[in-house]
Amino acid sequence: MHQNYTNLCLLLQPLIGAGNDGVEMVCADSWVRRVYPILAAYVADFLEQCLVNCCKENRCPKCVVAANERGDALNSAMCDPESTKEILHKCKIGQHPPEFEANDLHAVYKPFWADLPHTDIFPVFTPDLLHQLHKGVFKDHLVKWCINIIGEDEMDAHFKVILNYPSL
Repeated sequence: MHQNYTNLCLLLQPLIGAGNDGVEMVCADSWVRRVYPILAAYVADFLEQCLVNCCKENRCPKCVVAANERGDALNSAMCDPESTKEILHKCKIGQHPPEFEANDLHAVYKPFWADLPHTDIFPVFTPDLLHQLHKGVFKDHLVKWCINIIGEDEMDAHFKVILNYPSL
């Protein structure tokens, strides 16, 4: 298993008890309250998001869209942590669920987020500017849609007439 992944298991271990049982904290108004801390955001690049999601790098780390359908105008179901854990568990005990291959999963049998209470790891990922915004939104979606509308030759012609911008 990836070393950073193992370190995350150790680092986030205290969140399991704190999220289940709560911890007392002094709030800004000086009152002591019981709070239940959770993992609410995860900042990572696209490749690490795929590692955390237990999926291969050609898949979306948030939804179950097929790799060859990314950029198409369709609504894909979001990844479900419970079904993902179930699929990984079946794989671990020697069963070969078809969803394992269909979802292009990696054999990470105990994801670090598996026991974190009140945590759905998939929506907590923050966007990766290079892979998800530039390559994903611009290249995979906008450019693909524009090519479908005006054609590849016309799209190339528009890019060719863009003036050089030396500091870009």
